[in-house]
Amino acid sequence: MLQLQNLYKIYKEGDIETVALREARLTVQPGEFVAITGRSGAGKSTLLSLIGGLATPNAGRVVIDGTDIARLSEGERAAFRREQIGIVYQADNLISFLTAQENVMAPLQLARRKDARRRAQELLAEVGLAQRMQHRPAMLSGGERQRVAIAVALANEPALLLADELTGELDSATADKVMALLATLNASHKLTLVVVTHNKLVAARAHRQVLIADGQLFEQAAAHG
Repeated sequence: MLQLQNLYKIYKEGDIETVALREARLTVQPGEFVAITGRSGAGKSTLLSLIGGLATPNAGRVVIDGTDIARLSEGERAAFRREQIGIVYQADNLISFLTAQENVMAPLQLARRKDARRRAQELLAEVGLAQRMQHRPAMLSGGERQRVAIAVALANEPALLLADELTGELDSATADKVMALLATLNASHKLTLVVVTHNKLVAARAHRQVLIADGQLFEQAAAHG
């Protein structure tokens, strides 16, 4: 599903170069749940932005389901991301004046899906918000907003779901519920899931943990099976 091959990402500011990633390698199988861990500033978010096609590497390949997205044009990457990748951030990024249902319908309508309303309702029911579909984000709790954000990310049935510190602003009990939901979706839909986190309890839910340090990726001891 995902292969990172000898990735380099270098940031330049004047004469100063910062190597965020060097020779980063990773293979993720279809349906696998992988947690990327590491200290703050280690390059976790940079790595996720490359996987999500939001940035391009200085060298190396990002191959998703056989397509090297690093070789696509900006427009092609955007189209690929819209069709194949879902992304959930620490901040839910919901549109404040739309209801939960309308937020989930938005990417479906952009994709010209005729079943946008039905699909949005099904997804919100799946994430436990059947009774909250007509509520705007300000009327929802932090955990509920993240559930809506997950439904938005899943709207176009992506093969790969990326999550960047999605529990960072939630209390531990709510974070656990959100991660339990993702683990259930991973199991029921065979969804390939890559989560960036500094939270050890979140990482422990993954099939596999990968540490990022000094711009490189290192396999960690297996979590639960």
